Amino acid sequence: MDPLDILGRNEWWWCGSGSKYKRCHGNHRPGSSPGAPLPDDPPGSTYLSPTVMMADDARNIPDGGAPFTLNTSAGPAAKAVEYTNWDESLASVRTGDEPKSPSDLGRLRIEVMRRLASLPDDESDPSDDIKHGVFLLAAESVQTIGALAQAKPKPALLWNEELNPATFLGHTLLLADHVVTPDAVFASLVRSGTCGSLRRAAARELKFAELSQAGLVVSLPVGVAMATRGVAAIESTRSDLADPALVSWVRDQLILEGPTAREALFVRVIDDLSQHADIFWLYSHIDPGSLDEETRRFTTRMLLPYDSARDYGPWKQQVSDSAISSYVQRTNERVVTADVFGAEYVAASMFEARLLRRRRGGDHHGVPQAAMWADVPQLPNLTAPDLVKLLQNEQAVEDLRRSVRASLVTARTPGERVDRLTDLAHDLEASSHRLGRAAETDRMWQAAAPGGLGLASLVIGALNGGLAPIAAGTAGLLAGLAPYLGTRITARREAAYLFVMARRSRR
Repeated sequence: MDPLDILGRNEWWWCGSGSKYKRCHGNHRPGSSPGAPLPDDPPGSTYLSPTVMMADDARNIPDGGAPFTLNTSAGPAAKAVEYTNWDESLASVRTGDEPKSPSDLGRLRIEVMRRLASLPDDESDPSDDIKHGVFLLAAESVQTIGALAQAKPKPALLWNEELNPATFLGHTLLLADHVVTPDAVFASLVRSGTCGSLRRAAARELKFAELSQAGLVVSLPVGVAMATRGVAAIESTRSDLADPALVSWVRDQLILEGPTAREALFVRVIDDLSQHADIFWLYSHIDPGSLDEETRRFTTRMLLPYDSARDYGPWKQQVSDSAISSYVQRTNERVVTADVFGAEYVAASMFEARLLRRRRGGDHHGVPQAAMWADVPQLPNLTAPDLVKLLQNEQAVEDLRRSVRASLVTARTPGERVDRLTDLAHDLEASSHRLGRAAETDRMWQAAAPGGLGLASLVIGALNGGLAPIAAGTAGLLAGLAPYLGTRITARREAAYLFVMARRSRR
């Protein structure tokens, strides 16, 4: 497959859903027609569209009101990046110790996560000690990744924000020495900071405890990168939005649902990882009589009924421009974040891969990115403990990486790279079946018969007495096992052995 081409409705599913394209990401129609009737609101929630509800307590506006900013430029425009003063402090803080190794950091992190997972599941404020501990853990993580980025030779660091680390490792053919991911626990602390939110974030991370403890996964606060080089993300976004062809292409990818019966507009893009709209806008009615010239405040009303006589065209154009800006800047922020941490960014969605390809002068379809779209049997669905076992077989992993490099020697386009890696993965899968059958045969013919003779020698030696006969029998047993053990050790050095292990783990 070529990830840059339009996919057919019955083509292979790229997102891992197990369904045909038409049954997952292939539906490009809006979820409802404008003004479509809504179900009755349940207690505590309000329907925004026929399929989306919003909790009533989510509609909170500060007592002093919310700032209202008009976009003075025509069309899409970059926006300010977001980070906190904690992120800014982490960019320069030093813990006083030498950077921890990834495995030492991972063990420390999991110990902290287990303590956080025992917090009460409520809205109480965590103690200052807990906040300080999470902050120091983030600082240790920043120092560790800085040391890895400067190591010689530099390990393979891959950055991804959407997939869980186990799925990401499997999809990318174990090419990462370390997967760098957003620190959801730190984000929870600076966003809401309740004991319950920290507890839930820690519990989610503990599902991949083995990967962290082995040093394979390093979690980092995204805000640190924005505090350090957020300006670069803004400048890249401005450059991209100045390209009419790129803006036109992104606009063509937008799928707008609405205005709904409550004047909401949902936006998603074709072939993004999420199949649902992650962002939405509400139509705002300004009350002209509420304008206060002295305080420069006014009142707006939202969630009013859809009006079929109203011209919503200018609002939809404004929302489209804002959505284009959001999607382009999201990608730029991810690329800049990866650069700050010395990692390579790997997109998890076709939309983002295509966007990266279309940006001026950028071909981000490297080997890990091509592996993301390849049809890799077994590996993407392994659990964290199984992946740790696979990655500890360093010789087989290195053999796999050599095989990947060799398979891509003649590949020139993203589609060719994907095809080569798919072919390699299926060849290794087929080789693993032959390897498994050969191991059974070798066990029977190389170990069973000679080993049986050696065991008989041990029994006879024990009956006759004396150390010499027993030693001779032991030597005979080891000699009989030697060919089998040699074959097994050789097999464990092969990349195909990783697929043998993966199949056993699945069983």
